[in-house]
Amino acid sequence: MAGKLRMVLRIFGAASLAAGALLLLADMHISATGLSYRPTALGVYWHHWDAASLNLLQAAVERYILPQLWSHVLLPLLLSPAWMLAAGLGAALTAFT
Repeated sequence: MAGKLRMVLRIFGAASLAAGALLLLADMHISATGLSYRPTALGVYWHHWDAASLNLLQAAVERYILPQLWSHVLLPLLLSPAWMLAAGLGAALTAFT
């Protein structure tokens, strides 16, 4: 059982690394038209995909869990470059499994 879980985590880690590389390439392609590099935040992708769920998550965390969790933990993650988070998750999963 542990071997199968380890294999699944490694595959997910490799997929996250690949997604991070693709997101970085997409950001670089978008920046090629301009003069500077501007990474796209994870929250921007989430907002384009499903804005209602993002608003629901914010309301639920602030109302039922802890408002500081949203403002000090989740919001900085959502404002971070998407490629960096995906690549970091992938690197951690592949390194520690």
